Amino acid sequence: MTRLYFDANATAPVHPAAVEAMAKAMTEAWANPTSTHREGQKARNAVEEARRAIAASLGVAPAELVFCASATEALHLLLDGLWSELGDEPAAAFPGEHSACLNPLRTWSRVSWLPEIPDGVRTLIQMAANNETGLCYAMPQRVGAIRLKDCAQAWGKVALDLSDCDAAVFSGHKMGGPRGAALLWMRPGLPWEPVMEGPQERRRRGGTEDTPAILGLAAAVKHLPERLEGNAALAPLRDALEVEVLGWSPDFEAIGCGQDRLPNTSCLLLRGHSGEAVHMALDLEGLAISTGSACHSGAVKPSHAVMSLGYSEAEARSVIRVSMLPGTTNAEVDRLVAGLKKVLKA
Repeated sequence: MTRLYFDANATAPVHPAAVEAMAKAMTEAWANPTSTHREGQKARNAVEEARRAIAASLGVAPAELVFCASATEALHLLLDGLWSELGDEPAAAFPGEHSACLNPLRTWSRVSWLPEIPDGVRTLIQMAANNETGLCYAMPQRVGAIRLKDCAQAWGKVALDLSDCDAAVFSGHKMGGPRGAALLWMRPGLPWEPVMEGPQERRRRGGTEDTPAILGLAAAVKHLPERLEGNAALAPLRDALEVEVLGWSPDFEAIGCGQDRLPNTSCLLLRGHSGEAVHMALDLEGLAISTGSACHSGAVKPSHAVMSLGYSEAEARSVIRVSMLPGTTNAEVDRLVAGLKKVLKA
């Protein structure tokens, strides 16, 4: 039985060009890019060339990018680095944010939840697209507030504009890059202090740069235009899936249907069913889906992102997420529909 993968929001296969770039880097640019000898400088030149290419794709200056190992690390670096100046000032954050963002905010003393914005707000934190529901969000604007955007899930799926924010985080493995490569972008002049000692990344993030991962990320970025096009083509397949499934029961719902969403993502609320049980049954049918964020798989708690939209705990436990890869076909979606119908006894 050929397995089908519908969990692109958890991670995506590494683009062949990225695999090739990483393999080449492991044999030709393996030296420490901080070293001053010729071998080290060869690796340094490759890292900086990758930085320039990625910066050009994002429309930012190369010096404003910090290479990180993950979006989780990037979010911690960003928020922990701003804490000494802004941690005791009013802040507003999106309640459906990933735990990678919510956890460092625990040390902040005056956090409100969007859409509530307190008077005198100094920090606004909003994800561009939610990893579980697929819903896309605009960045709130307040004079004098520093605006932080979590682009981890949106990168490569929808077009991004950084003109409405002052810092942003990007994840490589969601868009065809390798795990171990992510980005933190910050405009110059932010009241940010380094929290990881070390001379690397202009003293903003200590630790030897992972040259193969960085070059793999740059190779994947070169293919972003075609990836965006491929993801846009998934919206009709997603809509057809939802029309079919919602026709089986008045208790079924597609969260965010009719709103601005990632074109590849369907968050199906199947009242009367356990999302985890559906997930496991489909896995036995050769179909990989998710019950929500991959980082929370197996967790007892229901999705906070779904509950933040006003759904009950029982409803949140009935959710499954279908997230398609570019190139998914009608026949593959038909097989998913057949599997769901069998599992749900629709």
